[in-house]
Order: sequence, then structure tokens, then C-alpha cells
Amino acid sequence: MTLLQGRINGLTEEFAATVHKLVSDVKPKTVHHLRTTIRRIESLISYAHPGLGKKLERSLEKLADLRKRAGKVRDVDIQLELLGMLANRSTTRDRDTLAELLNKKRARQAKRLSFAAQKLDDPKFLTRLKRVAEKVGDGPAEEIRPLAPLEEASMQLGHLADDYAPRQEIKPGRLHAARIQLKKIRYLAELAEESPEQKALMQDLKSVQDAVGEWHDWQELAVSAEKYFRDRVNCPLLREIRTLLAARQSTANSAIIRLLAMHALPSQAKKLPVAIQPVRTTVRLAR
Repeated sequence: MTLLQGRINGLTEEFAATVHKLVSDVKPKTVHHLRTTIRRIESLISYAHPGLGKKLERSLEKLADLRKRAGKVRDVDIQLELLGMLANRSTTRDRDTLAELLNKKRARQAKRLSFAAQKLDDPKFLTRLKRVAEKVGDGPAEEIRPLAPLEEASMQLGHLADDYAPRQEIKPGRLHAARIQLKKIRYLAELAEESPEQKALMQDLKSVQDAVGEWHDWQELAVSAEKYFRDRVNCPLLREIRTLLAARQSTANSAIIRLLAMHALPSQAKKLPVAIQPVRTTVRLAR
């Protein structure tokens, strides 16, 4: 069994077990595990680039839809966690109000997620997913994917660095875009065999993802707080969240700039032939 075969088989088994759990109990930990499992499946398929028929392509679209549905629940879970971290007494009443509203929102989203999971907790769907796994297990065709996972992850990170000016403050929209791209690169690097180089790259990516992810979480909470308290000019909770958000944005900005500076491509690598430029996947990935 090849490394890719072992990875995809394990991931499809994890998906089957996790989606079955969500039918009856939408726990935060299970929701998070479902999302990361689907992301890894999508990343592996994107790398292997197997030839899939329309039915199997539709199965992957259903996976992406389920991941996005789970993301709506996960976003609320994170916001509730962040609210629990705030200890300013002047914000207590507003925190309780917002937590109550978020819990109601979670209940609605969890019900929809459970219903969506039930549709995919089906032998026919899981059989089609296994067929996808079989095709992926054969590995990528050389003419389609000439680079090994770690080499390609490094190449994509280098090209990302080329898109951002050194020491330039990154605006929220581009910061979010970089976050998504770094997430894809990390999952790609995970496909490589363990080595000192792979571990070093994974550590670099993880530390930055943690910083940027924390910024994104506070941004989502700020959006929710502004929705409910924007008419109150001096809302203590809104002021505190905005202050913390600004600090997290500064940290995330610095972390990404350092990472991209470390992994910028040498000038000659930027002129590689088209054949070995990163391949764009047809699978709908994380947004």
C-alpha cells in the first residue's frame, strides 16, 4: 500500500465514523473533526488529480457543502469560547445577551448540519467515496503533478510570498485570502513523508495559522457584536472586542510577513516552466 493509499483510506474511514456521530449529537469537537477531515480529503484529491466521472465529482461537491455547513456551527462555537474569555464586569450583561443569541443561532445551524449529515450517512454515498479513494490511491500522473508534496508546498508558499510586498501591512481582505491559501499549503505538506524539512515547514505554517486564525475568530465575533450592538455608540463589549481584534490583526500581519520573507523563492525559481507551476484543483476547496 502506498503512502497516498493509506492516507485516503484512513481519511474516508474517519469521515464515515464522524458523519455518523453528527446525525445524533452535534458536539463542537465532532464538528471540528469533520471539517478538518474533509479538508484533508479535498487536499489529497487536489494533489492526486484523479480522473473522476460526474457522479464522483458530485459526491465531492456534497462533501464541500457539508464542510461549509459544519463551518457555520464551528464559527459560533468559537465565538462562544471567546466570549467566555472576556472578564470585564462592565460587559457582563452584553456578554450574556450575545451568548444567548449565539446559542440560539447554533441550535438552528446544528439542526441543519445534523440533517445534512444524515443524508451522507448512507451506504451508497460512502461506496462512491471509497471509489474516489481507490482512484486517488493510484497516485498522481507524472505529467499532471511532477512535484512531490513537500516540494510543491514549498513552491506554492514561495509564489504566495511573491504576491505580497515585504513589510507591507496586509489589509483584512488579503489577510483572509492568505489564511485560506496557507491552510491549503499546510494540508498539502501533510501529504509528504515525515522528515526534518517537512516538520520544519509544518511548524512554520502552524504557528502562522494559529496567529491568523485567532485574528479571524475575533473578527467573526466583532461582526456578531456589531450586528446586535452597533446602535450603541459606547457599548463596552463592542469597544473591548474591537481593541482585542486590532491587537490580533497586528500579530497576524507580522506573522505572515515573517513567514513569507523566510520562504520567498529565489529569482530563478520564479521563472519555472508552466508544466511545474502549481495545479489549480477542480474540487471546491475551503472558503
